[in-house]
Amino acid sequence: MKVTLTMILTANEITQQLQINHDRKKLFVFDLDGTIIYNGNRLEHGFESVLCEIVAAGHDLYFATGRSYRDYRPMLPKWCHDLPAVVFGGGMVVNKNQVVHQRFLQSEKLAELVQFLEDHHVCYLIDGRNEYYHSVTESWILTDIIRISGQHPSHSLDNILADGAYKILILDSEWKNYCERFALEHDWELKFHSYNQCFDLMPKNVNKYDGLQYLDLPNSEDVFIFGNDHNDLELMQNFENNILFGECHELLPLAKVRIAYDEDLLANFEQVVNCILKKC
Repeated sequence: MKVTLTMILTANEITQQLQINHDRKKLFVFDLDGTIIYNGNRLEHGFESVLCEIVAAGHDLYFATGRSYRDYRPMLPKWCHDLPAVVFGGGMVVNKNQVVHQRFLQSEKLAELVQFLEDHHVCYLIDGRNEYYHSVTESWILTDIIRISGQHPSHSLDNILADGAYKILILDSEWKNYCERFALEHDWELKFHSYNQCFDLMPKNVNKYDGLQYLDLPNSEDVFIFGNDHNDLELMQNFENNILFGECHELLPLAKVRIAYDEDLLANFEQVVNCILKKC
C-alpha cells in the first residue's frame, strides 16, 4: 500500500467533480475490502457512523463485494444484513436475505481448471452454494474465513463441483497469465485484487454492475460508487459519480474523487459523504 502526503479534500473540490442534486434521493454503493473494510477486520465505528448518517438522511445503501455471502455479513453490523447486496463479485444478488439472482461456473470447465491447479500445486479456494473448498489446510484466507464466519471448508471438492460454484479464487498471482488465457478460451472473467494480490475467475458478464441491475436503481446520476479495485471497473464505467480509494491504475481515469490511503482516509471519506448529503 503506497502512502501519500496527507491532505483533506475541500468541499469545493468535491462538489465541482461530482454531480449532486440535493433535491433527489440517492443510492450509495460500497465495496468492502480496501474501501470501508481494512486488514480483514470488521467495519470500524468511524465508517459505520458515516453509513448511519446516509440512512438517517433518507438515502439508500447497497453493498457490492467480491466476498462470499458467508463472509460479507460478519464484517458488517446486524442492521446492515437486510440491505441489498451484490456478493461473489456479482455471482449472487440478495435483498432482505433473499436470493434474487445467481450465476454459476460451468462445472466441466471448473473441473478442468481444478485438475491443472492440483497438478501444479496452486493454492485456490472455490465458493459453492453452501460450502467452500480450499486446496491447502493452512493459509491467511482460510484463517480469516474461520475467524470471521466459523465455517470450516468442505472435505469433498466433488460435492461443490456437483452443487454449483460461484467463483474460484486463485491465491498465487504467479498463475495470473495462465488463468487469463484459460478465462479467454472458456468465456470466463478474471478479476484481479491488487489490494491482496489474488484474483477471481467467474462466468462471463458476471460483475458488480450486472448484479446491481437486479435491484431497484434510481437515475444513474443519483448513484454514488465507492470502490478501490479491478472488480469495481464495470460500476465505474457505467456511473459518473465515482469515488476511488487508493490509486488503482484502471480506475483512476474514471474516478471523479480520489481518497488516498493515508492517515486522513476516514476524514476524507466523511467529507465526501457530507458534501453529497449537503452537510459541508
